[in-house]
Amino acid sequence: MKEISRSESQEPHNIRLTSLRRALTWLKAGHLDLAMDLLQKLADAAPGDPQIGYALAATRLRNGQASEALKCFNSLLKTNPGHTGALQGRGLCLHSLGDRPAALDAFRQAVSTDPLSWRAWQSIADITPYEDDRIHALEGAADALRVMCQTGGSGRNALIATAEALLNARKPGRATHLLESRASEFKNDPLLIRLLARSLYHQGRFADAFAEATRLLTPVPEAALQPPPAFEPGRATKVLIEIQSILSAAGVTSFLAAGTLLGFHRSGGPLLHDRDIDIGVLRNPEGGPDIAGILRAHPEVLLPAISRPGDRYFGLIHRGVAVDIFLHDKEDHHLLCGVSALPGDIQWRLRTFTLTTASYGERHWTIPSEPELYLSQSYGPRWQTPDPGFASAISSPALYNTDPFARSYYAIVRACRARAGGDPSKASALLRQSPIPLPWPETGADLLPADTRPSD
Repeated sequence: MKEISRSESQEPHNIRLTSLRRALTWLKAGHLDLAMDLLQKLADAAPGDPQIGYALAATRLRNGQASEALKCFNSLLKTNPGHTGALQGRGLCLHSLGDRPAALDAFRQAVSTDPLSWRAWQSIADITPYEDDRIHALEGAADALRVMCQTGGSGRNALIATAEALLNARKPGRATHLLESRASEFKNDPLLIRLLARSLYHQGRFADAFAEATRLLTPVPEAALQPPPAFEPGRATKVLIEIQSILSAAGVTSFLAAGTLLGFHRSGGPLLHDRDIDIGVLRNPEGGPDIAGILRAHPEVLLPAISRPGDRYFGLIHRGVAVDIFLHDKEDHHLLCGVSALPGDIQWRLRTFTLTTASYGERHWTIPSEPELYLSQSYGPRWQTPDPGFASAISSPALYNTDPFARSYYAIVRACRARAGGDPSKASALLRQSPIPLPWPETGADLLPADTRPSD
């Protein structure tokens, strides 16, 4: 009988490993059907292989087959109950199928088995109904990622994830320290520059954030630009109605505010050149309503992890549309609203108003009383004349006790966003509004893309 060599005995394993790598490449590229077909063949040929079983389960989950994926994860956990990836996947399946308590149990098993399972920590933060539990999970994710970053060989993606987690845990000082400690490795990386600028901004270090953001105003190949999603007024109106309905069902009266009111009052709908919808809420003396609690309780709304109860601003993306919700506080004979409680941050002061209703299109909307006075205070006496380059966070007459470096920071990041969207004239207009002189070309042709919301 011929003796089988070691290399010959390993050949089927090597073939499977090569095929598995190919399937994972298809999966990473988004070709789910190709990955699924190959993984199913591998699973049939090698039943019980944990690597193949996990990859097949993950692919089914990404393909929207939560029930089938759950069976795969459960099968894998029978033979390997401590597989944290399978526990995380099981939790995602259960949540997709509407069983939030069981999903939370799965995520908690994952972090109990391995405290460095940062994705499981983040999943707990995403779906737990308890705020203390959510904060604990956000801190768990940040700590786990920080440990991973301190180990040798952690790369750019780990650094980005750790900085984001620290910001979500509201530890911007630690995020700044981490990014500055690794600056020599990624000194010209625009995403890390934006992260460092955001971290500085969240500390109220507006001048430092501005200085860091100016590094984004450098030449960049066109291929590196990532344009933001196009703003669609029709879809935006539907999202506006939906969010206001959610708030109304919780007993909260909201109103059209800022640019959304400007668009509806001037032309009956959202501004064609807008970037989001703006919703206002009057805050009561006790600090309510609890916008964070209302939105997090809704199964189809995902509020950013950085948001907290008591915030005066909530920014989210819902069904592909950016939504800004501003709470207004009464002070003397005025109402104040802004993006954070940091002294010097973007803030507007308006003369006190009550609420009334107005008909725009075929629908009645709640708006501030004396809307034309509101718009004149917010946008100046020429508010009826369209000006696509105007930004209220930079140039509104209603800005109050706002640091000029905070305004200039916004000028840069908004200009970068406009440039990424292929609108250099708007980028130029935004740069010209900066209260701190910016010595870059007025065309805005050399701008890198950047985040648009330091409070996100």
